[in-house]
Amino acid sequence: MTTSTLSPETSIAPDAGNSIQIDHTTPTPKKKVGFVHLGCPKNLVDTETMLGILDKDQHEIVGSEEEADIVLVNTCAFIDSAQKESVGVLAKLAEQGKELLITGCLAQKFQGELLDLFPEARAVVGINNVGEIGDVMKRVEKGERVLAMQQDPTYILEEDAVRRHITVGSYTYLKIAEGCDYKCSFCIIPSMRGAFRSRQVDNIVENAREMAQRGVTEVILVGQDSTSYGKDINSSLPELLRALNEIPELQWIRFMYAYPNLVSDELLEAINDCDKVVKYLDCPLQHSHPDMLKRMRRPQTDLVEFAERARAKIKNVKLRTAFIVGFPGETEEHFEHLKATIQQVKFDRLGVFEYSDVDTAHSKTLDGKVKKSVIKERRNELMAIQQQIAFAQNQEMIGQTVDVLVDMVNAYGTLIGRTQWDAPEIDNTVQIKGQAVPGEIISVKITHVTPYDLKGILVTE
Repeated sequence: MTTSTLSPETSIAPDAGNSIQIDHTTPTPKKKVGFVHLGCPKNLVDTETMLGILDKDQHEIVGSEEEADIVLVNTCAFIDSAQKESVGVLAKLAEQGKELLITGCLAQKFQGELLDLFPEARAVVGINNVGEIGDVMKRVEKGERVLAMQQDPTYILEEDAVRRHITVGSYTYLKIAEGCDYKCSFCIIPSMRGAFRSRQVDNIVENAREMAQRGVTEVILVGQDSTSYGKDINSSLPELLRALNEIPELQWIRFMYAYPNLVSDELLEAINDCDKVVKYLDCPLQHSHPDMLKRMRRPQTDLVEFAERARAKIKNVKLRTAFIVGFPGETEEHFEHLKATIQQVKFDRLGVFEYSDVDTAHSKTLDGKVKKSVIKERRNELMAIQQQIAFAQNQEMIGQTVDVLVDMVNAYGTLIGRTQWDAPEIDNTVQIKGQAVPGEIISVKITHVTPYDLKGILVTE
């Protein structure tokens, strides 16, 4: 149980987790279940898993909240803004009189306090209790208010779990592990999701094969730390990538969230060798200066050497990263070091986040707080530098013909897609003149570019 609070008025009642049993002499009709998904791709997999369990239990899953008897809200609480968004969504649904199933990180963080804050909440389900959602719903339909909260995280996606996909299209996310063994000072995820634990290779491969046979073109592997995959089951990420590469129906394989200190030559060689693994390496580095990395409790890596090694080992690779500015104790010297590193390495894709305190994270206790105005200025300065780098790199693509995965057709009939060097929702998009269907990989000649987007025409034989 955490000591944090959602608001000064809320408190955890001693009996908040007690179930209130109502005796029913006749069966209760099954509730229609709506859903709201918030947060990261890993959370999305949990949402789809819970909907799959409820669907298997013959609950009707409805796409509109208005039709629902009860709404499953899978929340995020990674940073304060995500926490406020989650509370806002719950409050809006409560105002509409909807019954609520509150799941996800906010549920894990505040637990029984949410039952006090939202009388409309019929259940609060922790992130380590995803597999119990079916039993929770049965109890709710009997009239109970349920707090399902595992304090010692051991949950891992079950081998026979069937997801109810809410992201139907060219790509899907595939969770390969739970938890994290790192203790980054700004992050509360390990305290909620527990120690790192891998899924079995065969199970992941079978999931990916099933998705590919349904028509999914790209699977995106996610975990808190994908490069630690297999360390607890005598396997490894290179082994997994090579196994997935053998699935005939699968066309693109991408993995996210690699720790730079764990990016081995063996992994780089697997990316280069496997024709279906996209030549894209995502390593959220957070900072470049050793002092800052130490305060962040992050592994220290020579980023220039790291980038040179990756580019030497993988033909045509593009590097994505993310940095945090304004971390407590960040001086002008630290910031200038980061700025110089970005200018030297010239990352192909880069995001910059403004530091903000998270109420239960260690970093909140650190001294040397940076003014919000300075944090914003630093972010803007780095993004201006990156915009110039990205624009120059995109300009080099004019006239090239590249493979593009079509994600959608917009309201104007323009195809919207991505190259292999772009992950959905965070990287470049390609606007294409021509006709194709979502999920299809097409050849596109690039004709125009902006710093973050490309335009082209379909190349036909």
